[in-house]
Amino acid sequence: MDAYHRRSLGAMLRHWADVAAERPAIGVVDGRSHTFGSWFRRSSRIACGLDDLGIGAGDTVGFIGKDAVVWGEVLVAASYVRAAGVPFNWRLSRREMSETVADAAPSVTVVESAFLPLVGHDDPGDGVTRVLVGDAAPIAYDVWVEGLRGFELEVTSEPGDVAMIVYTSGTSGQAKGVELPNRAIAANIGSSAPWDIKPGDTVMIPAPLFHVSGTGWLFYCLGIGAEALYTTDIKPSAVLDVLAGGAVDHALTVPAVVHMLVSHPDARGREYPNLRTLIYGGSPMAPTTARDAMTIFGCDLVQSYGMTETCGPITFLTPNDHRAGGARLAAAGRAVPGVELVIADPVDGAVCPPGVTGEVRTRSALIMSGYRNQPDELAEVLTPDGWFRTGDAGYVDDDGYLYLCDRIKDMIVSGGENIYPVEVENVLLEHPQVLEAAVIGVPDEKWGETVKAVVVVRGSLDPGELTAFCRERLAHYKCPTSIDLRDELPRNPSGKILKRELRKVYWSQHPRSIA
Repeated sequence: MDAYHRRSLGAMLRHWADVAAERPAIGVVDGRSHTFGSWFRRSSRIACGLDDLGIGAGDTVGFIGKDAVVWGEVLVAASYVRAAGVPFNWRLSRREMSETVADAAPSVTVVESAFLPLVGHDDPGDGVTRVLVGDAAPIAYDVWVEGLRGFELEVTSEPGDVAMIVYTSGTSGQAKGVELPNRAIAANIGSSAPWDIKPGDTVMIPAPLFHVSGTGWLFYCLGIGAEALYTTDIKPSAVLDVLAGGAVDHALTVPAVVHMLVSHPDARGREYPNLRTLIYGGSPMAPTTARDAMTIFGCDLVQSYGMTETCGPITFLTPNDHRAGGARLAAAGRAVPGVELVIADPVDGAVCPPGVTGEVRTRSALIMSGYRNQPDELAEVLTPDGWFRTGDAGYVDDDGYLYLCDRIKDMIVSGGENIYPVEVENVLLEHPQVLEAAVIGVPDEKWGETVKAVVVVRGSLDPGELTAFCRERLAHYKCPTSIDLRDELPRNPSGKILKRELRKVYWSQHPRSIA
C-alpha cells in the first residue's frame, strides 16, 4: 500500500475493500467478524448516519466496550467524516468516566449493554449494544445502523486530522486525551519493523481497545491488509487453544501473559503450527520466560517500547537479540528506523554520552498532535524543536541499545496498565482521616509492579477500609494492593516527599527501580 492509501483509516479500508474484498479483516474469537468488503459497507453506512447528524472535522465519536468489530466499524466511520474515534476505558469508575466523557464531548457514543451504567443508563441485561445520540434514549446499535442510508462518502481526510483520541492518566490527576493524527498513524504503518506481517496474515490481539496497543494493532493490520483477531478472554487455556488452532500467524501480548502461558500445564504438550512471531511490550521479559516461550511456541520474539503519545513503538528488541540472550534481554532495543532517540539531561537538555543515565527523548512523525483541551500539558512534554520528553530515565550503550532504569515521572506500570500515583493519592486524600499520602510501585512477581500506598492518618484507621474507599472511586487496577500506615513521610528540605526513599526498601534487591 502506498502513502496515498495510508492517508486515513477510511482510505485504507477502501483500498483493501477494492483489492481483497473477501479476505478476513477483523474478528473476535467466538464473536463477530468482517471481511474487508463487509467492513467497508458497514462503516460507510454508519458514516452516512454521522454525516446526516452534521458530525465532521473536529467532532468526536465514542465507544465503550470490548467488541473490536463494532469499534472498528465506528472508528473507520468517524474517519470518513473527519471526526476522531474515542475508545473509552470501561474499567473506570462512574465518576472517572463522567469526567473523561465530558472532556471528549462525543456527539455519538456506542455503548455495550453492560457498560450503560457508566454513562447514567440502566443495563437492560439483554447484551444488546446501544447508541447514544445527544440526549435521546439509547437505541439498539444494529437497529440504528440498518435504518441509515447506504452510500459511499468521498474520503477527504487530511494528514493533520485527529483520527483517534486515547485517554491516559495524567500526572496532574486529570486524564489526558492523546490526539493521534492521520500522519502519525500512517508513519506507524509505514515504519520498518522486525517482523514479517504480510497481507492475509492473522494477528491475535488480546489487548483492550482503549489502549494504544489494542487499537494500534487494529489500524496496523488494516494498513498492512492483515486480519486483526481479538480475544476478550485472557485465560491462558483459551489463548493457547487459539494459538494451537493454527489460525494465528503473529500474536501480541505482555510479559505477564507470556509467563502465564508458558507456565500452563498444557502449554508444552501442544503444537503451534503457524505462529511465527510473539510481540510484547510494557516491560522487559525475564530471560527464563523468553527461553521458554521460544522453546514452547517455536517462534520469534520481538519487544517493542513506545507509548500512547508516540502512536506505537520507538524501539525494537529483535528476534536475533532474543536468540543471543544474555544481558541484552534487559534492553528495550534500538530505535526504529526513522525515529530519533537521545538521552538528555532532564534539566538543561544536553545530550548524554553512552552509559550515562538521563531522560529518554524522541522525535519523529509518530508524535501526537497534542492533549485534548490541555495545551499547557503539551508544552511541558514537547520541546520547541519537536523532541518529546518521555519522562522515562535510561541510557544507551555503545551499540545504541536503550536500557530503562527508572521513571522521571512516578508512573507505575502494573500488568501493562499505566497508573499515575497522583491520581490515586488525590482519592486517598478525600478520606477524612487521611492527612498525607504517597503512592509508589513495588515489585510484583505476576504483574511486574503493583500499587502500594503509604499514608499518615488521623486517629486509627483499618487499611482495608481505605482500600474499599478507593475501589468505590477508582478503577480497581489503580487501587492500592497494600497500604502502610506511618507517623510521617520522608521529605527533602523543601518539603517534597522522597518517594525514592519509600521505594528503596522494596527495590533494593532489584537491578533497577522499574519493573
